[in-house]
Amino acid sequence: MKKMLLTVAAALSLATTAFAASPMTVYATDGNGNEYQSLSTESSWMAIEVPLNALGGSVPGDLSIAVSGLPAGTYITLDSVATDGNNALLYVSVTRDDTSSNVNALAQINVNAAGSTLTTVQIPVYGAAYGE
Repeated sequence: MKKMLLTVAAALSLATTAFAASPMTVYATDGNGNEYQSLSTESSWMAIEVPLNALGGSVPGDLSIAVSGLPAGTYITLDSVATDGNNALLYVSVTRDDTSSNVNALAQINVNAAGSTLTTVQIPVYGAAYGE
């Protein structure tokens, strides 16, 4: 019985750790209450909604982002941060070096402050190919 309880406790601990480590899916907004399922390339008007409680309840002054999961030459940069109710709005620019190919990726974004990651969020990024 004792061995079974230890096994169950270990399994629950691993499940909790795996759940806590998985990034939360967030929405984009235009800052006027409209929500979008993804970010669009060649945009600088969209914001990523991140719950303030995921940032410790407020927006740190040294907030930054680190992005992975995008194709080479596609970038998300943080322009500014605002709050809207219980959310932080991370206004970003989405750019790419080459517009001749599609972008269809899931961005993993570490939201950082004071040298550590506060939370990790994910959001799709799309961009259509067009000629130059």
